[in-house]
Amino acid sequence: NGLVERFNGRVQREVLGITIYSHRDLETLLKGFNQAYNRRRQRVLKGRSPDEVVRSRLAAEPKLANRRYKPPDADALPPALQVIAHAKEVSHPDNLTDQPDAAVIP
Repeated sequence: NGLVERFNGRVQREVLGITIYSHRDLETLLKGFNQAYNRRRQRVLKGRSPDEVVRSRLAAEPKLANRRYKPPDADALPPALQVIAHAKEVSHPDNLTDQPDAAVIP
């Protein structure tokens, strides 16, 4: 499926290049990424976000709703941003100035 492949490619480019501390941090990061992705307007959706498209489809056809569906945490993005901030510190140890061989770039 082209949509799934495009989404997986975006996850690979934007998320998997980050070195993180734990599996829990990865889950937090993916939840935040998923929330951000679903809120981002998409050209292929005529400038609407995936969330907007789903809400309008469900309003038009309520029978499409999955009763077992658990909506994502509305506050998933701030913890994901914290994971990213920490990951940058962990991923770039050469930026630490207390290491004898570290190059300091102003």
